[in-house]
Amino acid sequence: MQTPKKYLTETALHQALSLQDLTEQSAPDHAIRLLLNEILLGLFEQGWPQANIQTGPRIVSAEENYGLLGYNPKEITLGSEHTRWVDEHSLLRTQTTSQIPAALQRAAGVRQPGEMILLAAPGITFRRDSRDRWHCAEPHQMDVWVLGDPELSTHEHLLRLVSDILETAVPDKPWVYSNSPHHYTEGGIEVNVLKDGTPVEVLECGRIARSLLERLDIDPLQHGGLALGMGLDRLTMLRKGIPDIRLLRDQNVRVQAQMHDLNPWNAVSRLPSITRDISLAVTPGLSEEVLTEKMLQAAGDCADWIEEMQVKGRWEFSEVPEQAIERLGLLPGQENALLRVVLRDCSRSITTAEANALYAKVQSALHEGAPGAGYKMDSAKV
Repeated sequence: MQTPKKYLTETALHQALSLQDLTEQSAPDHAIRLLLNEILLGLFEQGWPQANIQTGPRIVSAEENYGLLGYNPKEITLGSEHTRWVDEHSLLRTQTTSQIPAALQRAAGVRQPGEMILLAAPGITFRRDSRDRWHCAEPHQMDVWVLGDPELSTHEHLLRLVSDILETAVPDKPWVYSNSPHHYTEGGIEVNVLKDGTPVEVLECGRIARSLLERLDIDPLQHGGLALGMGLDRLTMLRKGIPDIRLLRDQNVRVQAQMHDLNPWNAVSRLPSITRDISLAVTPGLSEEVLTEKMLQAAGDCADWIEEMQVKGRWEFSEVPEQAIERLGLLPGQENALLRVVLRDCSRSITTAEANALYAKVQSALHEGAPGAGYKMDSAKV
């Protein structure tokens, strides 16, 4: 079932359009831009073509972001579950891949037999996502597509492209891959870098699908190639050893001083976290993404304090004891959701009073049961 579309308010749209894109040139450049430049230079030095940089607007059509790439209009991805819709037909781009179809058509129109053309599309994207140290709602990505003769479309060439990128971006770090089908590739894979033995997803890729070329009126007998999309935030974190994605934008002077090079991260005092469980009466089936977004909206100016949110459990009305139903204010047809919320400010300690106020605000905003009901929060765990 497709999730109904939910449109951005003017205020939310203005905020999204005003947010700095860390892939763009600045004075001084951010580490994310330094890394993407290093990756493209590294590819050129390893024999790949010089990159044709593709830039485009943050607001794109659904056709550009989804349709041309082969997404079915009925897919859940097209609903408000993951997409920030501006109006019925346009949205804040969820992927820099939205810039690729038109660029592919232009490249195919000028490419000569035996020639390769490398397209690179870096930029900020917009998601409704989960919340933890590796996720944020405005991640930076870069698509790298190589268009050439059909013979370029092999698994061996694909792995060489991945290897050359990771050797430049995160040298000497091991990586693994697994099968991962995509709408616009064949032989798709997901690539994870191993950090202390734990896999961290950094890119997905595959051979450019014949169906995509045909959809774009590009002759698959004359053209083929490779399609790859990488997460620049995570690669920058892995390269420098940054422990939390929020640090990439943190305005603390000690943090900012380290965001304009690719040198190893020098730990800024890791302040204590505050963890509490919030038990709520809510509409059944609300996704972690929707609950996270509601929580961040309720937190307002303190949203950056929320380091992580996890759904620890869900119980249907019939599974909840009568006493708990009364305390929760759980109404028939609702479910009890238990959320674990971790607070930590990267720059200073959050006081108990501040934490109490934020947790109370969040609980009030997310509670959908009987007015005035609801469990009191658990004691803080520092």
